[in-house]
Amino acid sequence: MSVSRLSRLVPLALLTAGLAGCGPDKNEFAPPCPQPSLVQNLSDISRYRANSTGHDLTDLVIQGRITQIGGTCKFVEKGSLKVETTVVLRAEMQRGPSMPAGEVEVPVFLAIADGNTIIDKTVFPVRVSFPANVDRVTMTSPEVMLVLPTTAAKSPAAFSVIAGFQLTPDELAANRHRAGR
Repeated sequence: MSVSRLSRLVPLALLTAGLAGCGPDKNEFAPPCPQPSLVQNLSDISRYRANSTGHDLTDLVIQGRITQIGGTCKFVEKGSLKVETTVVLRAEMQRGPSMPAGEVEVPVFLAIADGNTIIDKTVFPVRVSFPANVDRVTMTSPEVMLVLPTTAAKSPAAFSVIAGFQLTPDELAANRHRAGR
């Protein structure tokens, strides 16, 4: 992903949770947390059956949208400048007609950015399970811990935590097409 694409980061204004500081010790302030962000075309996923000839609704395996980034921040150790951020994603997922079983894995990423520069990125699968006779669920990712490279001159609030689905080139192109880009 190029730096110019990262310049299109969109703050998650619709998120009410965001990244919040966890409770500090008595008479101590919690560290500030990084700003949660999404790359606009990576917050939605429409995954189709492998080897399908088109993107017909009957070929759809799963469709979803990230709806929330939440987390906590704390100093790695007392008196340290390093801040540990624990992040959790939530997404609304819909089962497609071509889902072979009641569960599927979707690839998600979390990255730390300093301006338009990605410092660290983690890609991990999240299992989405659908109970019998249920076509929509809210997916919650496992907690992912990130350590921010803070310094005396650069607080955690200077960084961004970016989240999205790790899409294939075809999935990204389809999202851009739907968005008119």
